[in-house]
Amino acid sequence: MKPTFTLGRVAGISIGVHWSVLVMMLLVTEIVAVAILPVQAPSAGTAVDWVAGLLAAVTFLASLLAHELAHAVVARRYGMPADRITLWLLGGVTELGTNPPTPRAAFLVAGAGPATSLVLGVVFGGLAAGAALLSLPTVLREVLTWLGFVNLVLGVFNLLPGAPLDGGRLLQAGLWKRSGDRARAAVSAARAGRFLGMTLIALGVFQLVGGQLVSGLWLALIGWFLVVSALSEESATGLRERLTGVRLRDVMSPEPVTAPSWWTVDTFLERVAERDHHRTFPVVDMEGRPVRLLSLTDLVRVPEQTRGDTRLEDLGRPLRPDGTAGPEDLLTELPAGSWQLSGRGMLLVVEGGHVIGIVNTHDVNRAVELANLGHLPRTGDGAAGEPGRAGHPGQPGQGTASPYVPEQRPGG
Repeated sequence: MKPTFTLGRVAGISIGVHWSVLVMMLLVTEIVAVAILPVQAPSAGTAVDWVAGLLAAVTFLASLLAHELAHAVVARRYGMPADRITLWLLGGVTELGTNPPTPRAAFLVAGAGPATSLVLGVVFGGLAAGAALLSLPTVLREVLTWLGFVNLVLGVFNLLPGAPLDGGRLLQAGLWKRSGDRARAAVSAARAGRFLGMTLIALGVFQLVGGQLVSGLWLALIGWFLVVSALSEESATGLRERLTGVRLRDVMSPEPVTAPSWWTVDTFLERVAERDHHRTFPVVDMEGRPVRLLSLTDLVRVPEQTRGDTRLEDLGRPLRPDGTAGPEDLLTELPAGSWQLSGRGMLLVVEGGHVIGIVNTHDVNRAVELANLGHLPRTGDGAAGEPGRAGHPGQPGQGTASPYVPEQRPGG
């Protein structure tokens, strides 16, 4: 999931927010200000209720972030890149650059989030009890009570045994430990997630029939999300099994055109962009090492009168740590989201510090289709006959990358 905007970084982890978070915050604010405080603290006044509701929504968002940061911190302890978190309507997504190396690592990474939510629930509950003992304003006590309750619910719900919930990851880790087969464990956890999702949809429909419109729609929405995500994971696991043993060298498009960082926009347009049919290019430094990714969209934003002075090193976006891989890396070891390569990003295949190939949507789809036909791609097959791949526009090094979305941990 792509964030709508970025809040900043925490411990080097980029924190993004999807637009749907605004819907969640409005709902939380209204629940606290309209349904809770007027009943529990009737003397506070409407203005106080709405301010308290907004503060509750902001604090709840911070609680979701703490849940996701717990996943990321533990993942990093096991050498797994975790450099982006995105908050959205139904929780959060922590993007992991690689799969957990062991069942123990998978278990601890998955369990860190719910454990954090449960601890926060106890802490907020304790603060609410303290506020009552000290006779602090009722509004404060009720907001703290609500935050404690909702964090406990968040922690318990995420422990439900079905992928992509954290409980599904825990189930997967346990099955992996027991059988030694990560793929089979992933399929079982995904099927459990599909069953759980259908159960929630049924409960949501039952509530809708009973007149509980908001809660019914909410349950049905969560159930639908679980079903779709579980089906996607199950499908991706099947593809992994069929592509066992395939390396990036076998599927990459070799000798991609690269963009020298010291070139101006005009030079690049005249020498490369007009002749090459691609839209995204890796930018390399004087030694041929990839440093950024550049798209034609980036060039469109440069005013025509400054294109002769603007260098490529000042455009595009920095290359992410998980945006490169080695030619001998297994395709099946890439995170699950790599099956949906899209957008401007690229996975760069790098050897000796230089880009020797790219893996993009076309390359992965070709490998998948061959696997479905009972054949596997072989070294030298990648992008054979595609125009615009071979040749370098007078700069050292080579390479290009294809965009991919690292493993995601949805729903908190």
